[in-house]
Amino acid sequence: MSKQNPQRLTTAFLNNLKPNPANAKSTDYEVNLSAMKDSGLPIGVRCLVGKSGNKRFLLRYTSPITGKKASISLGKYPETELNVLRKLAREYRQKILEGVDPKLERDNKVADSGMTLERFFEDVYVPLAKQKKSTWRHDIARFRLAKSIHHVPINELTPSHIIKVQLELFESTHKAGKKYAVATINRVLALLKTINKQAYRLMDAPFIADKISLTREDNVRTGYLSESELKTFIGHALDYPDKHTGAFLALLFLTGLRDKELRFRLWNDINLEEQTLYISRTKNGSSHVIYLSDYMVQILESLPKVINNPYIFAGQRQGQPISPARHALKVIKLKMGLPDIPGDKANITLHSARHTVGSLLASNGVPLHDIAKQLNHADLSSTRRYSKLTVGRRREIGSRLSDMVTTKPEICWKE
Repeated sequence: MSKQNPQRLTTAFLNNLKPNPANAKSTDYEVNLSAMKDSGLPIGVRCLVGKSGNKRFLLRYTSPITGKKASISLGKYPETELNVLRKLAREYRQKILEGVDPKLERDNKVADSGMTLERFFEDVYVPLAKQKKSTWRHDIARFRLAKSIHHVPINELTPSHIIKVQLELFESTHKAGKKYAVATINRVLALLKTINKQAYRLMDAPFIADKISLTREDNVRTGYLSESELKTFIGHALDYPDKHTGAFLALLFLTGLRDKELRFRLWNDINLEEQTLYISRTKNGSSHVIYLSDYMVQILESLPKVINNPYIFAGQRQGQPISPARHALKVIKLKMGLPDIPGDKANITLHSARHTVGSLLASNGVPLHDIAKQLNHADLSSTRRYSKLTVGRRREIGSRLSDMVTTKPEICWKE
């Protein structure tokens, strides 16, 4: 199905695009953005809208190299803003006019033998990461910590270079004057290993990633709520002055989702008929579907929709979701008499929602495979911790998570 619209291309227009009907034969329908009034876009830019309401930008063109029809991604909405879309589309269209196929250039980009690690990262790794990872900015920050080897040619990178970075980070301090955490150092090393793997695939650089081992971490958070604490927590969350923040915290601890996976959900991600919440891309790169209970649906239906804001948990800033609910979490913990000790492994944080759901399900005999499905773990190794977390509490918990909310806190927002 193809749609053309004579109106102006604005953020509000994109926000108001309806999901592709569930019974439609095609996965997406296309909106010709180039044809819109004063769009500022070259010919061929489309917005594809899926059945879950997810939106992505695409440039359709005829390859000057192969003479065949081709297309290249211009990013997803709302992550890719309109000014970025216009700039990227014009750059790609100019390449096409100059006889360059932008997709072939991107996919087959080969580094020359003199390319340094820094140049490979900036010219090859980052552009590809922007297409695949929502956290690519974190990679840029981590790469800066390996500055001492930026000058090394990518074809000459050795394990000793990466170990050098590891030792330097162990011996140095960051801006706050504290030592770098083992987890931080491991993430820098993991990034360098990933860069090497990519250079190996694209330009046949020596493969050294398998010779680098990360340092064992002893910082796994174990804080989680008991069954009775969870009931009390949800009651306080649904009594919190800001409805959207309170509902977010309640649903976070009922679903076990990651903070951003839930906080950035749009109303279009919900299918009330099937009682599902769709997440197009999770931390491990896959999509995920959460099956909502009647109680979760009631919480969602109690939330007012904010005009020109597509997010379920609408924030104070126009068109934006709520900020991380750390302050609200502290307020609720204070009411419950729970300690707030930053850095303590047992401290209740937003991430404790996952441990709460995982540990309670494990305590009530739910198979680890099913818990892994609920929490969207890539493998069972991450899930097995919950069977260990709850050994001492099995006798305290006598019902499954689904029964746990039989006496549900009332959804009664203060006006």
